[in-house]
Amino acid sequence: MLKFHKGSSMLMSVRKGDVVNMTYKKKVLITVGTLVVVAGAAGLVVNHARNITRGSTEKFTMVQTSPIDSLDPILGYNPSSGTVVGNTYEGLYSVDDKNKVHLALASKVETSKDGKTKTFTIRKNAKWSNGAPVTADDFVFAWRRLANPKNASGFNFQPGAAGLKNADDIVAGKKPVSSLGVSAEGKKKLVLHLDRKVPYLNKLLSFNAFAPVNEQFYKKEGKKFAQSDKNLISAGPYKVKDWKLGDNEITLVKNKGYWDAKHVQAKTVKMNIITDPEKAAIAFKDGSADYTPISGQLATKFREDKAFKTELGPFTQYLMINLKKKGLDNADLRKAINSSIDKKVITNHILKDGSEPAKSMIMKGLYRDTANNGKDFADESAKGYTYSPTKAKTYWQAAKSETDLRAFTITYDDSDPSYANVAAYMKSQIEKNLPGMKVTLQQLSKKTRVDKMESGDFETVLTRWGPDYADPSAILSMYQSDNVSNYPKFNSPEYDQLLADAATKYANDTAKRNDALQQANNLLIDSASSAPLYQSGAPVLQRQNIHGLIQHISGVPYTFKYVTLKR
Repeated sequence: MLKFHKGSSMLMSVRKGDVVNMTYKKKVLITVGTLVVVAGAAGLVVNHARNITRGSTEKFTMVQTSPIDSLDPILGYNPSSGTVVGNTYEGLYSVDDKNKVHLALASKVETSKDGKTKTFTIRKNAKWSNGAPVTADDFVFAWRRLANPKNASGFNFQPGAAGLKNADDIVAGKKPVSSLGVSAEGKKKLVLHLDRKVPYLNKLLSFNAFAPVNEQFYKKEGKKFAQSDKNLISAGPYKVKDWKLGDNEITLVKNKGYWDAKHVQAKTVKMNIITDPEKAAIAFKDGSADYTPISGQLATKFREDKAFKTELGPFTQYLMINLKKKGLDNADLRKAINSSIDKKVITNHILKDGSEPAKSMIMKGLYRDTANNGKDFADESAKGYTYSPTKAKTYWQAAKSETDLRAFTITYDDSDPSYANVAAYMKSQIEKNLPGMKVTLQQLSKKTRVDKMESGDFETVLTRWGPDYADPSAILSMYQSDNVSNYPKFNSPEYDQLLADAATKYANDTAKRNDALQQANNLLIDSASSAPLYQSGAPVLQRQNIHGLIQHISGVPYTFKYVTLKR
């Protein structure tokens, strides 16, 4: 999402552009990149935390390009917000530098035989920065806030995605929040009551929205909660210092009361909000920043700089095709469009920012098939439609005898200057390789573009999608026939059944589940219902003495816990 979905979600970016993320039968709109920040491919890390050599632990300064919209765990949607919340709060689980999930504020978990009841033991030494202990009730209170439709959280679909009983009915206003499938047994026992086993539950619960909130502190602060450092308490590696909502810089200092404080390396982290790429680069060059994203336009200028690097990010940019529009419902026409676009020209000559051609909606680094030697799910999928003018013309000839459509519009927004160039290139390629087809370009504001997608008032749209959690279903479920984020209106009973089997029938069989998801992905590719273009990339400048900066393709964008600065 990254609000988490409706573009991208889980926070899960320093990227400009939109973020239309998928959800579990629920949509959410997020702004620019939503919480998945310039993440390295495959949930990659700059350095592996386990191999860190203790060095200087002075101040680390990072530039982010989106403002902080909220530090409330259920309301912070922008990448900057997600990064701060992810480093000052902590949930039952956290994700390490290897993209593996580990218990965090919980010291152990017990699971019933049917997998539908999980009992977590909260750590004895887990406490808030004001000295209060972290309790099971803190989680119950927080999760009820998340599901409560009155709070209108962009992440309120997630309790349902996690399988918590009654979650979807609560969000829909059909049941009281007190019926949510979570309860406290004493101070330190948290019990989850699920309506089904969810294979990716631990990954989902590592997300910010599932962080605990101290009810007593929350009620004392009232409307001021999370508005400044004075209205916040932390249970994570860091706490906020000298900040109020609207500031363009925020400082995080080590939380000495954190249960794992001995492993927190950097004592101070400063984040500067600089929306202008040129100014961000200047901040790096003058020494006031240790890490900053830069624009694709600046990549050429800095490409030979030792601090320059490109990172593969969390979004698949694609051409969404409205299958309800007459003519565009024709498979041969869609295949012709898919085959007429040279994705390598887009990534290598237009963007030049580390983006890579995409063959499906599933991005690299999202999920590894543990039942098949840990292969990347994206690499295992069908080849997809590669650039072939010959095939494009063959499909076009077939389509011309099946539909009289000879013109359509590509809509894109003004949130990223590269979109206009990509759209113009697609127009030229389609008109060249599909003789007689006329393409009109339409630029809109991002909000208007999203509104048109939601209402179905579009023909094709240049947009992007990112994952809320590290599982293929975070992308594939968008195309389920009953998903509100299924803007293309893709409808396949076979596809729906494959995803249903992956979620229920094969929930306990990793190999069969992965196979069902792969079949669904290949079916989606074969349908040409969308035209995947590229997986987003981002050029950044990073000082060579920075080690241990962890980045993930979904979830908390950046983890500062292990950052060291070797002088």
